[in-house]
Amino acid sequence: MSQVAVTKEDQALLNEFSVLHARHAVMEMDQKKLKTQLEDVVDATNECELLDEDDVDEIPMYKVGDAFFKLPLDKLNEHLEQDQEQLNKAVEQLDEKMEEDMVRIKELKTRLYSKFHDQINLD
Repeated sequence: MSQVAVTKEDQALLNEFSVLHARHAVMEMDQKKLKTQLEDVVDATNECELLDEDDVDEIPMYKVGDAFFKLPLDKLNEHLEQDQEQLNKAVEQLDEKMEEDMVRIKELKTRLYSKFHDQINLD
């Protein structure tokens, strides 16, 4: 098979693909971290549901940044619920962005493979 000339437009498409592919890889790592944090918050919420107000010594401390605070159980549950909502929203937004990028990545792959066939590898 003969070599296909790479135009300036082709190079721009290849560059766009490269940027999207790299960004998608970073977003996958971010998604994994967010889901781990969400699981931790859900686990903490479940543990707190098993506690009574009387178990003052058993109530875990709430982490804000690098500091830990002792909170009443009801306040702790409120904070955990807020954290869970924020993490769910962040995961949802990230999933949407990843889906948008994947649609564009697939479009670029189709277009580039149709021109270059097996002369390029985009996987």
